Amino acid sequence: MADGMRLILAASKQEMVDGMKTGFTKKPYIESIITVARLSDAENKLTRKGSNILVWDLDDHRPDAFWAKTLQSKFSLYIIYTSFSNSYSNLVVLSGNDEYFQKPPLFTEATTIRYISNLEKYVDNLAKKQRPPAMRELVKMVGPNDKQKIIAVASSTGGTNALEDIIKRLPDDMPPMVVVQHMPSGFTKLFADRLTNHFRQDIREAQSGDYLMRGRILLAPADRHMILTRIQGKLAVECYEGERIHGVMPAADILFESVAKVMGSNAVGVVLTGMGNDGAKGLVHMKNAGCKTIGQDEASCVVYGMPRAAKMLGAIDHELPLSQIPEAMLRLAL
Repeated sequence: MADGMRLILAASKQEMVDGMKTGFTKKPYIESIITVARLSDAENKLTRKGSNILVWDLDDHRPDAFWAKTLQSKFSLYIIYTSFSNSYSNLVVLSGNDEYFQKPPLFTEATTIRYISNLEKYVDNLAKKQRPPAMRELVKMVGPNDKQKIIAVASSTGGTNALEDIIKRLPDDMPPMVVVQHMPSGFTKLFADRLTNHFRQDIREAQSGDYLMRGRILLAPADRHMILTRIQGKLAVECYEGERIHGVMPAADILFESVAKVMGSNAVGVVLTGMGNDGAKGLVHMKNAGCKTIGQDEASCVVYGMPRAAKMLGAIDHELPLSQIPEAMLRLAL
């Protein structure tokens, strides 16, 4: 990372301030740690050469959504809101660059360590997102002739919770995954950012030209179809506007058909909970190409629509409860 991250503490609880200074001083990506007594002083401490993290203690400084939005329009600024009371979480507007952490009822040595550890994990993920691709990451990119298989997933109603449940059970260096989750416009980036903040994999809303690599999950953006393609021999995605299929865009059928065309048998197709029949025909293409396929069973689905449609077309090799799908995905992707 060319420029470091500046950590600004608008807080007065001494245990928290001391704990953060102790924990974050050792972080190589933290350029400086600054404590301000007044929230208005924070603006003068922000830098344009790197990213800024403002720890905003709501017990000391009242929320000000307009001021926060103004700062974020001028600077690369992430805001961590914190308070003893969880009721404050309803008073702040959380975007993809904001998060809320409730302070422990009492700052003891154990609760302080646990609280600071959660903050460190969140900031570690922020730093990871800011870091440019390194040579070791380029090595992890996969080409169509590699033995590495990829995983393609479709989900809709109930899918956000299902995806979280699956991702938390997967290793950091999991096979590359491409996902279509039906969501309203603007929400896929928020969802991807939230997943990144909670899990160690590289999870992002996909953009055209994003490469597939181990440990990376690409989420198709709302109002864009996503297909698998090749760029200079390496697997990547292309996102584009098109006609809605089954009334949705992105459509899993389009992604699955492209996976079958590019990967042949070197992929695993998964259809999770969701309304309608998107993904069923595309999964048939994958199965006919030799891919292994998984469908979520009725008992664990919020809506048994998409998996049922795929099953009725004979596209499902393994119908499994949600809890068994992560292990099956990894096993079939070997």
